[in-house]
This record gives sequence, C-alpha cells and structure tokens, in this order.
Amino acid sequence: MTAPIDPGFLGYQPTIEPLKLTTGASFVQTIQPSGGVNFPAGTTVSINLTSPSGASLGSWPATVTSTQATWNVVSATCDAIPANSRYIMLVTYPTSQPTTYAWYEGAVIRT
Repeated sequence: MTAPIDPGFLGYQPTIEPLKLTTGASFVQTIQPSGGVNFPAGTTVSINLTSPSGASLGSWPATVTSTQATWNVVSATCDAIPANSRYIMLVTYPTSQPTTYAWYEGAVIRT
C-alpha cells in the first residue's frame, strides 16, 4: 500500500467565501439548508467575527426556523467591523452531544 503525496484533509470542509459589508448598510442574509431537509428544532447558527489581529469582535446569532436562518444586523454594528477581519459561520445541531460544523468562513471585505 502506498501513501499519496497529498492526503487531503480530514473533517468537514467549510465553504470559503468573503463576507461583504457595506458602510452604512445593515447585514441582511437568509440561508436555507440544501437538499430539501429542514433544520431540526433547537438548531443554532451564528457568525463569529475576529479582528485582523485575532481579537473577538462578537457574534451575530441567526433567527433559525425549520427552513431558514436569517440575520438583520444594524449598520451601526456592521460598520464597526474592519476590513480584513475574519468570520466563521457555525451551525450547531441538537444531537445528544451537540454537533457543531463550520459552515462558512472567510475574510470580511468592505465597500
């Protein structure tokens, strides 16, 4: 048996996308689970933000229903997030031991 040169990765791989914030505008976003499945009752989804230096800038929890997760974060909160900050969107399913996935992650870009 031979080992490949690049073994890839283990674990769940989040989607890497920038989070675009526009100065003076609220962050309004809706996401839905794919494949016709629903979020189980008790599912949580949040966006955790860190500054370019790695300091925590807080968390934006979504309002979660069985069919979607939504955010409406006011512009005053969004405007405080500097360019080149990082975010990670975590979804936690209410299993017997809660299971958390990094769904999206990436850089914050400003316009």
